[in-house]
Amino acid sequence: MARLFFVGIKHSGKTTQARLVSKLTGLAFKDADDLVLETLSGESIRDVYRREGKEAFMERELSSVAAFIDANSSFILSLGGGAADNTRLMDLMKSSGKIIYLRRREDEMLPVILRHGIPAFLDENDIEGSFHAIYERRDRIYSAYADLAIDLGSYGDKEETARRTARLLREANYV
Repeated sequence: MARLFFVGIKHSGKTTQARLVSKLTGLAFKDADDLVLETLSGESIRDVYRREGKEAFMERELSSVAAFIDANSSFILSLGGGAADNTRLMDLMKSSGKIIYLRRREDEMLPVILRHGIPAFLDENDIEGSFHAIYERRDRIYSAYADLAIDLGSYGDKEETARRTARLLREANYV
């Protein structure tokens, strides 16, 4: 039974790596955002988040992940970048499997995030400063919860990175 939770900062490669590693290990893959979407009636996560607020979204995320865990014994589940803010979710994952922190350097992450526009969680008047504060806080939380932290580096070759990640998971006896 392997229950692996891939966590990390927004756009760090969690979903891409989880999908590729699942193929290399034979574990089923699921994205937590898809679990939440399954509970919505055609709305986007962003719309629900804006309408209901952060706490309500985190409750939806927690209940969706908990139901998934109850129904599955082996998997790789990629989480949203804000999972660090959901202590109950982090505690659930810690007690249910192994948390794999996919880490990338802060200076590599901000340009990737900004390619998709300025996200709502960043202060438009201080993009770099607000990202720095979020990065440091989430990095601290993910590092504290992680059973294994994997530095992804520049993340140039996604398939090679996935092979390395799968190898590290095998060496840790997680798969």
